[in-house]
Amino acid sequence: MARPPHPGPTDRELTLLKLLWQHGPSTVRQLHQVFPHRPKPAYTSLQTNLQGMLDKGYLTSQTDQHAHIYAAALTQADVERRAVHDLIRRVFDGSALRLFTTALNSEQASPEELRRLQMLLDEQVSDD
Repeated sequence: MARPPHPGPTDRELTLLKLLWQHGPSTVRQLHQVFPHRPKPAYTSLQTNLQGMLDKGYLTSQTDQHAHIYAAALTQADVERRAVHDLIRRVFDGSALRLFTTALNSEQASPEELRRLQMLLDEQVSDD
């Protein structure tokens, strides 16, 4: 039976994707060495996580002298877009405005971030 669709990467999978985006294609050993959380997961746990991510299509893999080298199959922008789309759909009933309002009221945006946001909004309005 086919696997049900997955909503997106888990926290551990997202950490591994971020490491691959930052460091490029890597072996399990290399990822284990740079894994940021303490305590580090067991080497075999990361190996299992990477295999699951490969099965889900999040990664690609090649073998080089007995070592599997994993690379991200998804870009950071793809993952961010999917996560925001899912958040807007599930939590904010399809309203991007409610997401933005909540984000601006929940977090302290710097003046530079607000200027950049205003520029992005102006670009969107002028494109319409």
